[in-house]
Amino acid sequence: MPVSADPAPDPSPAGPSAREPAVGTLARHIAERVAGSDLDEATRALLLTAFQDDGPARGRMPGAYLQSVTVSGFRGIGRTARLPLTPGPGLTLVTGRNGSGKSSFAEAVEIALTGDNARWRGRSDIWRRSWRNLHHGEQPQVTVELRVDGGPEPATVLRTWHGDDVAHSTAELDRPGHDPVPLTDLGWQNDLTTYRPFLSYSELGQVIGGKPSEMYDAVASILGLEQLAAVDKRLRELARDYEAPAKAAKAELSALLSLLDSTDDPRARAAHTALSGRCPDLARAAELAAGTGAADEALLLDLRRRSTLTGPDTEAVAEAAARLREAVAVADDLRGTSAEDALRRAELLARALTHHRAHPALDACPVCGGPARLDEEWAQDAAEQERRLRAEAEQALTARRELDAAVQAVRDLAVPPPHWLPPEIATAWDDWLRCRTVSDPAVLASLAEEAARTAADAARITRQEAAARLTEQDDTWRDAARALGAWLDKAREAEQAAPHLARVKAAHTWLKATHEEIRADRMRPIAEDAQRIWSHLRQQSNVVLGPVRLSGSATQRKVALDVTVDDIDAPALGVMSQGELHSLALSLFLPRTFLPENPFRFLVIDDPVQSMDPAKVDGLARVLALIAEHRQVVVFTHDTRLPQALKYLRLPATVLTVDRRERSAVRVRSGDDPVKQALHDAKALARTRDLPGDVVARVLPGLCRTALEAALLEPARRRLLGRGLPHAEIEQHIAKARKLTELASLALYGETDRVGETMDDLTRAYGRQATDHIRWCNRGAHEAVPVGDVEEIIRRTADLAKAVRSL
Repeated sequence: MPVSADPAPDPSPAGPSAREPAVGTLARHIAERVAGSDLDEATRALLLTAFQDDGPARGRMPGAYLQSVTVSGFRGIGRTARLPLTPGPGLTLVTGRNGSGKSSFAEAVEIALTGDNARWRGRSDIWRRSWRNLHHGEQPQVTVELRVDGGPEPATVLRTWHGDDVAHSTAELDRPGHDPVPLTDLGWQNDLTTYRPFLSYSELGQVIGGKPSEMYDAVASILGLEQLAAVDKRLRELARDYEAPAKAAKAELSALLSLLDSTDDPRARAAHTALSGRCPDLARAAELAAGTGAADEALLLDLRRRSTLTGPDTEAVAEAAARLREAVAVADDLRGTSAEDALRRAELLARALTHHRAHPALDACPVCGGPARLDEEWAQDAAEQERRLRAEAEQALTARRELDAAVQAVRDLAVPPPHWLPPEIATAWDDWLRCRTVSDPAVLASLAEEAARTAADAARITRQEAAARLTEQDDTWRDAARALGAWLDKAREAEQAAPHLARVKAAHTWLKATHEEIRADRMRPIAEDAQRIWSHLRQQSNVVLGPVRLSGSATQRKVALDVTVDDIDAPALGVMSQGELHSLALSLFLPRTFLPENPFRFLVIDDPVQSMDPAKVDGLARVLALIAEHRQVVVFTHDTRLPQALKYLRLPATVLTVDRRERSAVRVRSGDDPVKQALHDAKALARTRDLPGDVVARVLPGLCRTALEAALLEPARRRLLGRGLPHAEIEQHIAKARKLTELASLALYGETDRVGETMDDLTRAYGRQATDHIRWCNRGAHEAVPVGDVEEIIRRTADLAKAVRSL
């Protein structure tokens, strides 16, 4: 952002375009990092799938400036009152005493665009019930005019209430040439939360004094890492699911060991021994769970085998089948397309080239036997054509490879059964094994799931029946064996989940480290901006703000503020005054204004001066002026120190005054706009006694030029906005108008290179005296010019400024 650490008010700002947007690049960046990581293929696939599940990235919203706010029947404003604003970069100061209704305009902008007001959040119901003005009996309304990029005319947001509940309102967006639509169609809902362009005095305290996690969320939201946080949450939930069987088995193991210890049976004692070590012997425990000691060994052996029989992994088969169906769908979509045709042609050429290389002496076509074309020249052309066709066919090749891999993945799951497989389920298992020979992928996807489910069900039934028969062999062992079998089911489930859990944990560990790196990279320029802003706001303060860092995650997330007082480390909240804390909150809030992803080219700040000492007010004035070089800044304040600071620091600002009369009649009056300010300074110069003539000759032309520049900027912006140009491009056009005559050309024609036509038009409209005066101001900004009647020069400047403002 354009805030320099230099306390001087006129540093060379970098501007908002100096930082590249991050929107749309995160998923690609993660994919590149995953590809270059040392993770195994399964873990990489898990990560990429987790990111794909997060849905498509949002596009960037159009930028907008405020043009006006019109309020009736809301808060402190009764009958209709309008606050006019200049839709472009610049600082507007809205002043007025407490109770004048000025803050009602600030609240009106926020509630018109969001439907809510942060000032009321967390307050008692009386705050929400007192939103209607007592002196206005008609339907309350708030209208906000916006200049949106690409729109030749202003767009209007109208919010209307239908009753006494502030929540019962509707908001419409009206754009010239379009039917009114709900405000939500503009697509700003998420951005209004992330890049919130409103800040009130009460929020300043909440930024610093709230919960650490809330402060973290307020800062982190502007980094564009929501997708990382969503994937992190998804992986943690997946890890919990995979951990659940192991946790359940561990929790139940103690009770099982007690039961085995109290069971008077050698198998119970052996099972206790098998499960008591650091690494429980599940295989031995399973053998014991299947034994009864009351049947012959052949039967026991068969029952024990049956009780351990596991069928196909239906979950894995379902995942593989889903992958196969998706691959089939992709291949079907490409079948008959140019990519598929290119692949077939490339393969045909490849076979022809192979034939040519094997039989270079043959020049006849091997297909039709026609005369020579398979010579070396043909081979070169054919090889080049094959290369081009294979490039075109890459999509089809990729689809084919994925289809082959998906088919093989399903087939690999169909493993032979144990040699002792019970004959009654052999048919089901044979059907499952036949999947390895199915050639049609679509048929395979359907058949595999059904066959696997049938075989798995048969195996499960066989296993359950065998276990039941084993437990019936011995009453003494029955309860313990049943408990052991149930626990082994959980243990086996945990065992099966273990490799999945390991992959999820590896993915989460990698993601956490990557998240911290990307977060630090994206936070760094914002933290530097915060430090620069603080360097202005900390005037006469011993507190130095070091690096601002985001740390932790989940419930431990926080903003780390490195603060020193007289070179000694200290906790920020413990050593800062209220004014310093509010200045710190501003330092953390303002950098979001210049993020390229932020569509709001305006910033509305209500009452930021409270608790600040005079030195910090000066710093605030400088910061606001610097931001206003590239953004529209509207500040509401009752404190006279801020307008005074802007005036004696000679910082440009438009000042509007709000006053309130009986029955909530609110009036907005113009204060010191840039034209009036420059003319006022020129008149003050003229009234200065005994001022040397050379000083007047140097200063007066510059003041007159400043007044005319400010006057010409208004029609110039209007003309360029009428063409539908984005605001950033408008500012580029204005920056190119280095001469006053070029700015006049921009105001009349929207171009800077039609100076001759412009001067002729102005001469015809206002006389030769007007264009001579423009040239005099233009020349006087660079060299001494003759100065005659000072008051006449000022009057001529005022008349000309008034005239060109209406162009």
